[in-house]
Amino acid sequence: MKYLSEYREPELVKQYLDEIHKITTRPWKIMEICGGQTHGLVKNGIIDMLPEEITMVHGPGCPVCVTPVSIIDEAVYLAKLPNVIICSFGDMLGFPAPKKVCWKQRPKALM
Repeated sequence: MKYLSEYREPELVKQYLDEIHKITTRPWKIMEICGGQTHGLVKNGIIDMLPEEITMVHGPGCPVCVTPVSIIDEAVYLAKLPNVIICSFGDMLGFPAPKKVCWKQRPKALM
């Protein structure tokens, strides 16, 4: 994966953190959207290394993580109708729909 090794170099991480400390001149609130981001920040202790002026706000989660399967079922049903276009975040487009759903039947939520 491109750029993965760069973020595992302690000296480079120290340089990034030094720069963050230097430019933090007032309180910041930063929201990480995805639970994977939150996990990475906590697991690697990054939140504890940030200046006290930076507050990390844990967001709602990415669309893939927080969307119920029933909504995916409805979207797939609607997408199969003529003249319907479904718009979504890019990562949502790769979400695997359940194989048990019969697309010829309307999902209960749409009845």
